[in-house]
Parts: sequence; structure tokens; C-alpha cells
Amino acid sequence: MTTDGDDPYDIAAAYWARLQSGDATSVDEAEVARWCAQAPEHRAAMDAIRAGWESSGNFRYDPALSDMMEQMQARYSIPQAPVSRRWWRGGLLAASLVALIAIPAGIWLIDHPGPQATQAVATERQMMREAATRLFSPAGRRRNMLLPDGSRVVLDADSAMRFAFSAGERAIELEKGRAYFAVHKDHSRPFIVSAGRLTATAVGTAFDVSRLSGREQVTTTEGVVRVVTQISSRAGSHASLISAGMRLTQNESSVSVGLIDAVRESAWRDGRIVFTAQCLSDVAEQMNRYASGRLEVTDAAARISISGVFAIDNADGLAEALEQQGLVHVARSADRIVLTRGDDAPVADCTDQEG
Repeated sequence: MTTDGDDPYDIAAAYWARLQSGDATSVDEAEVARWCAQAPEHRAAMDAIRAGWESSGNFRYDPALSDMMEQMQARYSIPQAPVSRRWWRGGLLAASLVALIAIPAGIWLIDHPGPQATQAVATERQMMREAATRLFSPAGRRRNMLLPDGSRVVLDADSAMRFAFSAGERAIELEKGRAYFAVHKDHSRPFIVSAGRLTATAVGTAFDVSRLSGREQVTTTEGVVRVVTQISSRAGSHASLISAGMRLTQNESSVSVGLIDAVRESAWRDGRIVFTAQCLSDVAEQMNRYASGRLEVTDAAARISISGVFAIDNADGLAEALEQQGLVHVARSADRIVLTRGDDAPVADCTDQEG
């Protein structure tokens, strides 16, 4: 029997990710074999995971695999079990999920529906969009709002979105900027956010979606979000599950998934920005979303490395702090703060913007 309340499908999925990672050893294979032999439900779970892998090339909406997908999503939408020392659990479960992103299996990666289904969905969403309510926040101001379904949204400065809810789904279109969604659970109506070239779907969870600097991002802080991208991943798939503490980024020609610092990434909702060895030019770009474009950085100062926690709407305070440290020289006018390289600015390069 399975111990500690662990679900066999979760364990089997993590084991399978390990076996397919390319780093599995004979010891790992023996451990998986022992686990499968312990109970019939272990073997059944591993067979189901293997079947998903083998059938992934022809997978569309097979009922059995779809049901399994929904069950696994539901499990990851609730708090995880206490951390164990076993390698497939705790922090390493996140690593297993990353490995699974590279697997073209119906369990974790879902192909797009057929042409007829796609057209029907597109038509319905176009009708919803035409009747949608538009929300926006001007530069320098964030908005915290409650949607009709009970979900909460924090709309970042200089951002805009539309929403329209029907009996079958809750649709959001992020037109620009960034928004945080704390989704009210409603298993009968998925919460779907489209942002440029990607779509994020959740039932009840919390996540950020952004359209900034020519890329789209989804950052999950609670539960699991299913993200469908326009550009395929390295494994050729357009869809993946992004669990809490992870971010998916879609650029012009690539899709990447990685771990994030939850404290840093959620700071903007509290009126703060956390910088760690970031370029001053990137710092100014982010601050200008809240300071009406007041900061200007000369080319010589663009790659000064900046670390610290700053109030998002206090460009003057940032400039003063950097000036006191000798990192920049500051020239102020009525509507501009120009930053040039200071005498004590370090030579070391900074880290390019990530968020």
C-alpha cells in the first residue's frame, strides 16, 4: 500500500520523469521496479503514465487521459504534503515537473484540439470579447479589484484587460502590462487568461500574467496553471503545466520554464520592486512604469549593477540613493531625472532583465 497519503500517480509521474531524464542509473531503475512490485495500484499507475507517453503522438482529447489530467491538476491545486527525504518529493518534485515539461506525454503536455473544436471555441470567445468589460490602470497607479465571480485581480500600472464570464468559462484578455489573479475555485468554469501569444488556464489558483518588453510570462504562486504557447517548446509541445514557484517565458523565438524567487516576484503587488544585480537601464525601465517616464539613463551608466528594495513610485528616492553611493551623477529638471555614470560605479557588468 502507498504510505503517508501519497498518490501513486504523483509518484509514478515523478519516477517516469527521472527515468526519461537521461541521468537515471541502474539503482534508479531497480528502485522503480521495487516500487511497482509493492502494490497493484503502483503498477497500474506506472502503466498509465507509460501509456500516456507512448500514445502522445496521436493524443488529442482521449477521455481517460483527460480525466487523469484533471485529477492531477486538482491535486496540485491544494497544499502539498509535508516534505519527505525521498528524492521524488519536496523540492525535487519541482525538478521532476521540469523534466516532465520535456516529455511529450498526454499526462502533462496537451496538444491543441482539432480544427472544428478550435473554431467553435474561437467563435464563442470572439462573441464574449465583444461584450467584455474593460478595466485599465494609468501609469503610476495599481488597481486592486474583485471580479463578479469572487476572483481578485491586481492590475499593475499602465495595464489594461477585458473580462467576460459565461456559463461555461471565465475569459480574461490581458491587453498590455501585468495582472495578478487570485482565482475563485469553480470547477465548472475554467478561468482562462489570454495574453498575446499564450493562454493560461486555471480552476482555482494564484498567478501573474504579463505582456512586457516584447515577451509574455506566466508566474504561478499557488497551485498549477496550464499554459498553451504559440511557439513550441524544445520537445515540440505547445502546452505545459506550471506549478507554484515556477515561471514560463515566451519570447519571439523560444519558450523557457524556470524557478523563481516568490518574494521578489510578488513585491510589486505591495508597492515594492526588488532588484538583484540588475542593469540600471532595466531598473529605470521598470520604475518608469510608475514614475511617468521620469528616469533617463545614459549609455555609459546603462550597465551599472543595482541591488536593493525600492518603492515602485519613488523615482526621486532611487536616484538620491544611487547618488549617495557614488554610482551615478544626477541632473534634475521639472519632468526628468537624468542618470550618468558616477565616479564610484563598479566595472562589473550587471544581469540582464528577467522580470
